[in-house]
This record gives sequence, structure tokens and C-alpha cells, in this order.
Amino acid sequence: MPLKAVVDGATIIGPDLSLEEWNELRVRHKKGLPVTMACCGEPGHLRTSRRGMQHFYHAVDTGCRYEEESREHLEIKYLIYRICKSEQWETYVEFSATDRTWIADVCAIRDDRMVVFEIQISSISPGELEERDIKYRNEGVESYWLLDNFLGRSRDFAAGYKAFLSENDERPAGKIPYLDDSLFETGPENHIFVTQGIRSVGLQAKNQTLFTTNNPEISLEVWVKEALKGNYRRYLEESAAGCHHKRRLKDLAAPSLHRFREFYLTIVRNGTYRKKTDSRYRAVKADGTLRRAPKLQKKFDEISAEIDWLEREYRSMMAESYGLFSWKKSRNDGTLWPVFRLESESKIIQLQECVKVLDRWEASFEEALARFETGGGSGVLGV
Repeated sequence: MPLKAVVDGATIIGPDLSLEEWNELRVRHKKGLPVTMACCGEPGHLRTSRRGMQHFYHAVDTGCRYEEESREHLEIKYLIYRICKSEQWETYVEFSATDRTWIADVCAIRDDRMVVFEIQISSISPGELEERDIKYRNEGVESYWLLDNFLGRSRDFAAGYKAFLSENDERPAGKIPYLDDSLFETGPENHIFVTQGIRSVGLQAKNQTLFTTNNPEISLEVWVKEALKGNYRRYLEESAAGCHHKRRLKDLAAPSLHRFREFYLTIVRNGTYRKKTDSRYRAVKADGTLRRAPKLQKKFDEISAEIDWLEREYRSMMAESYGLFSWKKSRNDGTLWPVFRLESESKIIQLQECVKVLDRWEASFEEALARFETGGGSGVLGV
């Protein structure tokens, strides 16, 4: 249901006419004055909604593909048009590209900026949204989408954001250990902008208000003015930069965090190094080697002491005082679990150095055990 039509060669915005002017136009139209729909050039008529919104509609069987719009759509479109005009922007409703590949609900122009607003009350998939938005981007148009039922659709948009976060993971099927997923949580408007470059905002069409991740209710007038000033675009760009920075840190930390988790399994939970040592000790003791080479007993004692040191060192690395991990309570049962402080590259470098220490120890341990396997037993196990 368009707001504008062409009458007597002039473009008319229905709600801009006074009630007297509208009634006069209605009488003239009934007497034969043609009304031409601006969207397609086909015949049209005048109509007033139950809430008094003056608009136009197509004559029967015109074949125009212009979508039928709800009352909320019409009212929000006109409000945005009035706000843009009040800010001294050159403003149009139902503004179309020269080749008619797109028709924007509202278009505002000033200097070298062309800003369009699209009210999307019906459902739309991320793919369809991108297909429509790319038409604007290809022409250098700054587009904004007001999406109704934003939270209801957020799962579709979040799926793309999740794929973005795991894009560079070497083990995409597995969760990176010691990372708190809440670090990467953000709202639908950021999901869409980060993954698709589309500027959007949540719409509550019935009460004509908007919302974002950080603001549950924003008046239409305030938000449109912020968009025209470029502030909402900057908000999205800064949020996206933060998301990209977190993902870069995550990708940088992931190999070391996986390795650190492996050391937890071998050092703490499974006691792999101690089991290997005990197994070899029993074998050496059973064949009488310890009686023939009493220095071996001392060497086994040294290895055992080294394993005790390793566990203490590993636990100290995970302590809050060390600075790498925080311990948080689980939401489910209240148990404490470690979370890596994904704050900076320096934290990641510190973690990488810890892993190097553990790797060197492991290599020395395996080398010492290998000497026992070959009947040697000499050498020093150390870090």
C-alpha cells in the first residue's frame, strides 16, 4: 500500500495532505481524475486506513509486484519520512533505483550520503536479506533494516555468527577448552553486521519502538536521528571490530589451550606419567636390575620427585594468582571451573611459554624412560 502516487503530473504523499485536501482529491478522482501509482505507472485509487492513514492502492489486476503492506508498516514508514525531513534531509518515500531493481521504503539524501530505511515486518531469511541488501551496497547506498520479530529470528542469525567464530579452528567439531563462551555473546544486530555487513535494528512494530542488544527500547525518532548522524553505523563498526579482535585472540590461543588441556589429562586426571614410571619400576624390580644397579633406585626416586614438581607447577599455572585463569562457578551445580583470561596477546604469550615448559619436561621424561627401556638409566631428567 504505497504512500505516494502521481496526480496531474505531480508526486503526492498521501499523509502530507490535509484532510480537506485529501477529500477534495478523492472527489476529483471519483469524477475521473486519474491516479497513477508511482511504483509501476499503473492506475490506482485513494484509501484511508482505520487509523486515518491516507494512502493509495492499486486498481484490480494491474500486475504490479509491489508488496501489500500492513498498517504498522505504513505508519512507521511515514514516521521515518517525517523525521528525516525534520532533520533537513532531502527525503523520499518508496524511492526506486533508476533500473527499478530496488524500492526503498524511505530514502534520505544529504551531501554525498544516501541513506535508506527498510521496514521488514514479514519473515525474511539471512540469505534473502543479504540478497536484497547487496543491491544497495553495489550502488554505495547506506542501508538500514528495521526487523520485526528480531529475537524470534535471532537463531538463524546466530548460526552464521557461530560459524564466523569457528572459521579458523583446527578442530571445528570440538569446543576450545578453558574459554568462556559468554565472552563472544552479542546481539542479533551485531550477528548480522559481523557476518554479512548488514546494518539492522530490532523493531517492535505494534508500539513503533526499536531495540538493540544494549537498549531494550529506543524511540523511533531517537534512533533515526542517530542513524542519520552516523552514530549507529559507528556503533556497529566498533562492535564488529571488538568481535574480530576476540576471534583473533581466540584463534591465537586455541592451540595452546588444547595442549594445556592435554597436560591436565596426563598430569592430573589420568596420572599418565606416574603410571608409566610405576610400570617401568615394577618391570625393573622384577628382573632384579635394581639389585645389580642400586643407582637406578635413586633415579626412579628423582623421576617421582619430578612428577610431584610437575603437578605442583601445573596447578600453580592455573591458580588465579598466576594471572592466566579465573575460576568461575558453574551455572548448573556451582562447581568451580577454570576460564582463560582472553584479554590480550601478552596473556597468550604467557600461556604459550607455560606450554613450552611442559613440553620440554615431557620430552625429558620420555627420554629418561627410554633409557630405562634400553637398559641405560643414566642421564638427568630436568626442565
